[in-house]
Amino acid sequence: MASDAPVGLGPFRVVVGKEREEAFRREIGFSLREDGMAPATFPVVWLTSPEIHAGIARELGSENAVPVHESQSFAYEAPLRVGESYEMRVALRRELTPPRLIIEALVETLSGEPCARIETMLRIFSRSDIE
Repeated sequence: MASDAPVGLGPFRVVVGKEREEAFRREIGFSLREDGMAPATFPVVWLTSPEIHAGIARELGSENAVPVHESQSFAYEAPLRVGESYEMRVALRRELTPPRLIIEALVETLSGEPCARIETMLRIFSRSDIE
């Protein structure tokens, strides 16, 4: 059950930087590839940006709440390439039952061709329920 209309963030210019992509592969235990393709889960690094973090904080407002990662999905129309820049638009949407914040992101080439859709669900827990 949704509580409000989605809140849009962006567009953001994002890059699959070579050093960050290599570091991400090491962090998740994937070996380096020679074909220039980023791992399917790489866009998660873009979701940690200060702008998106601030959007999440605004959505939670004064709630004494903790967002906990519940699930994530990635759907691709084209692979992300190391060294390439993209535009990402994000929508934050609340669900009341169970309490969740859903982050939906669309990644496109700079010419507007769709590349990826990302959905991340954050379950919202009241701090009083977990203390």
